[in-house]
Amino acid sequence: MAYIGVNATADFVTLKLNNSADFSSNIAAAFVAGESANTYDVPSMQEITVNATPGIFRWKQLDSLSEQAITTSSTNNIELTVVLDDTTFYSNTGSSYGILDSVNNKTKTAFRLYWAGESSGDRYIEGEGYLSALAPTVSPDSPVWTSPLTIEIVGDFTTGQEA
Repeated sequence: MAYIGVNATADFVTLKLNNSADFSSNIAAAFVAGESANTYDVPSMQEITVNATPGIFRWKQLDSLSEQAITTSSTNNIELTVVLDDTTFYSNTGSSYGILDSVNNKTKTAFRLYWAGESSGDRYIEGEGYLSALAPTVSPDSPVWTSPLTIEIVGDFTTGQEA
């Protein structure tokens, strides 16, 4: 068994975003070399959680002592906390909106999340969704702007491996 470590420079978690076009039919096209001007990394992530949760419909029957259950559509999302930086929060990258404009304009965004580095053979999940739950805060004890951010996934996660 090999653990997925993220404690070395080559193993850092990386989240890439691109909302310059509709990539619904081919998410991988959002991250090819020709799209590099429209793709940006979300910097300064403090924590990240990947949720892949199938829905469950439950019911009780008069002829059974236990509940019955069946799965329904999954609710998938990625939740993270970031330290905000001026460039990715406000500015557009190529034809992609920054984080604030992506939320305000309700722009569908392609994402690719590398679990532990982005070298040859490293694994990732990708898909598309909407950025939400932006709630920047600052305080005397935390004198930089931080914010939760959620990617509400449209459809399924897809897995891949860097060539």
